[in-house]
Amino acid sequence: TANKLETAQDAIISFDGLNVTRSSNTVTDVIDGATLNLVATSGSQLSVDITNDKSTLKTNVKEMVNMYNDLLLLFDNFTAVDSEADMAGALSEDTSVVRFLRTKIKEAVFGDSSTGSGSITALRDIGIRLDQYGNVKFIEADYDAAIASSYDDVVTMLTADTSNENLFTVSNKGLAQDIATVLGDFTDSTGILTLRESGSKTELSDHQEELEKLEVR
Repeated sequence: TANKLETAQDAIISFDGLNVTRSSNTVTDVIDGATLNLVATSGSQLSVDITNDKSTLKTNVKEMVNMYNDLLLLFDNFTAVDSEADMAGALSEDTSVVRFLRTKIKEAVFGDSSTGSGSITALRDIGIRLDQYGNVKFIEADYDAAIASSYDDVVTMLTADTSNENLFTVSNKGLAQDIATVLGDFTDSTGILTLRESGSKTELSDHQEELEKLEVR
């Protein structure tokens, strides 16, 4: 009798004058992108301050720059004739394919977004530059200035103000998905990398058969 049982009850909150009832104390569908963890009742109004974590975007942009430069180095190593790098020269006879990939990726990354906004239409407007060697540079001062003055435009340029784009979306989808779509085309069923891989496997099989015949002779 010392233990008192209480009747279970849904969580009830009032948001912008609207009563919201949920079966859980974790509410994820009232404020877009925010999770409310209800820990106690309150007889007075509460204020919730929501701010964007802009540092995440900066970190991701820097990582993209590093990955792009790593890809260029990979291309150079794969096509190098005299180099001691891993897999050096592996694509020395496929330089045309490498040139094609390099050109298409560069056009996608540095092209205009399908959802340019205001003065922000491409990565060049947020401090991403090419140096004289073709490597990408991140100009932090230019990036910070663009974010400070035109953050919403930057988001629109990159994402079209959505978070659920995919390769099959027909509407404009922001530069991030524009780039992803180009990359996806390389590896789909009729993509250049898929076809080249298939052709290389066939060629390898033919060489192996010829080698076996040669050994027999």
